[in-house]
Amino acid sequence: MNPGILRLLHLREQTEAAGETLASERGRFAALADPSAAPRVVSSLNLFQTPPALADRLAGYLLPVDGRILEPSAGLGRLYRAIRDAGQAGPVVMVEQSPECCRELYDLTTEDPDATLKQGDFLTRTAADLGGLFDGVVMNPPFKQWRDIKHIRHARTLLTPGGRLVAICANGPRQRAALMDEATDWIDLPPGSFTEEGTRVNVAVVVMDAYPLSRRLAPGSGFLLSTVQETQNDA
Repeated sequence: MNPGILRLLHLREQTEAAGETLASERGRFAALADPSAAPRVVSSLNLFQTPPALADRLAGYLLPVDGRILEPSAGLGRLYRAIRDAGQAGPVVMVEQSPECCRELYDLTTEDPDATLKQGDFLTRTAADLGGLFDGVVMNPPFKQWRDIKHIRHARTLLTPGGRLVAICANGPRQRAALMDEATDWIDLPPGSFTEEGTRVNVAVVVMDAYPLSRRLAPGSGFLLSTVQETQNDA
């Protein structure tokens, strides 16, 4: 057969094969062309989100809660997601200062009638501003300039008698001096727990109950003993 004809036939086969490949990928291309499918980047000062696995653990330390839950400095709502994923119903109030984060939180909670979003500085908010006291608080406050201490102390004033607060804080000497004596439990997390979120700050989980304990529990003892042992074994 004429070499020119052979070349044309070969080109035809290549074109048909390419067409089949494009047809098989049509759905993926259509999805990529959808503006809503594009990655969304949110930037906010001191935004270090709670790693998802840790968010689930914090929800487990807090839940179940019979009443209202507060999430200060809600960021992009990972703790809120963990609360709902754990099956906790009922009112959840989130406070967030960043307008960019608030837009994301609004989209996240738009179909949840029991979720309330308040934009503003959490440290200026009172129980009256937030609709009353709370039965549970779960939080990942900003760490810079020891702000986590101020945020946790302020959040504790918003608890009902018998309420519980579960918070992440920087695991430094100032935090230990300021918060450990008030804690029901203190859990040292392994170094690098927040590396995936862009910070190497060592962190701990602090648990506070809004009523006097009959006896002070030593750090790492009591109702979270198994979790503490688990954490130490992972370290």
